[in-house]
Amino acid sequence: MKKVDIEAEKAAVIEVMKKIVEAESRRDADAAIKYYTEDAIFQAQDMPQIQGIKAVYEVYTEFLKMPFKSFESGSTETVVAESGDMAYDLGWNILVFDGPDGDMEVRSKYLAIMKKIDGEWKTAVLAFSNDQPAK
Repeated sequence: MKKVDIEAEKAAVIEVMKKIVEAESRRDADAAIKYYTEDAIFQAQDMPQIQGIKAVYEVYTEFLKMPFKSFESGSTETVVAESGDMAYDLGWNILVFDGPDGDMEVRSKYLAIMKKIDGEWKTAVLAFSNDQPAK
């Protein structure tokens, strides 16, 4: 069995996460959904669990209609299994909206569980929630 290059796989996972964020920043659900498994699960704050790529796409489409001015996200920890076929990525998000008294910032965190399918990293599970009420 060939030894897995964990650092190369970690870099590949981080690159996929960056591509998802770039798509989200452009409000491009079609581009973002390419990086999800067919049976993907979304666990978002204040809503029931969503499962399946079609349902995830519908949530994405609604999310991207939100009137945010900017969206930033970054990984804080990425771990790849020794087998090289599973990984998780922890990170943060910042959404900025126009508020009545200027910019309103919403900070959150996420956990993405990734699977390597046919040589490509895909998001199998994404869980995210706000750090605090919007200010």
